[in-house]
Amino acid sequence: MEMSILEFASTQGWRERLVLEKPHMTMQNYLWALRVFCEWAKKNPDELMLERQRERSLKLEDLKTASFKRIVEYQLEDRSKTKHTKALIVKALASFYGNNNGSIYD
Repeated sequence: MEMSILEFASTQGWRERLVLEKPHMTMQNYLWALRVFCEWAKKNPDELMLERQRERSLKLEDLKTASFKRIVEYQLEDRSKTKHTKALIVKALASFYGNNNGSIYD
């Protein structure tokens, strides 16, 4: 499932901020990382954000949320990526969620 993550509002706003704050290569890596995670999770960026916003409105403990568990599960399950690549993906996700008021580190 090849998706263009730039079609989604949550990604567009995030990308606009990345352009201002990060080197071009970092921005490209972060966008790639989000696409890889979305494909693995079978969710688009807006769906990830809606889920995270619901979790925050319910004031769930971060370690018990589906969003947090999904990130941990990805790190454990995807054996095709190196530790460095997985760390990059987590860093990109933290940036994505944080930019959309859905921080995974509250």
